[in-house]
Amino acid sequence: MNSGPNKLKKDQRIIRSIISFVLLAILVGAVFFDPVHYRITDCAFKHLTGLSCPGCGLTRSFHSTANLHLFEGFKNHLLGPFLYLGFIGLFGVMLYETISGRVVLSRINKGILKTALISLAVFWFFYWLIRMITEFS
Repeated sequence: MNSGPNKLKKDQRIIRSIISFVLLAILVGAVFFDPVHYRITDCAFKHLTGLSCPGCGLTRSFHSTANLHLFEGFKNHLLGPFLYLGFIGLFGVMLYETISGRVVLSRINKGILKTALISLAVFWFFYWLIRMITEFS
């Protein structure tokens, strides 16, 4: 039986397996899905305002990074390669937890997590502002 603080219950393992599958689909899909050839990735915000949204270029960046074109990945969106790498790491953790039934990161310090997420949001916002300023010039 699953007992102890680091053991996952059956429903937790199912959720992690679903998350693993979704992450794998995103990671592998990024290799084959070339957003340049499909119009479904057109940005509604850019279409309406003429300005890039904070996420403009992420799909192209994921595709470039997945195909090991890192310079192009960073050129499309500065955070794309880092997010792709984060997805790979999260996939690894979720897959390991699904298979082993054990929690890898039993408790993430909430203060550290909150600081990291706020820092990411602030960095992303300023990156977007800089991109908008360069689009005006």
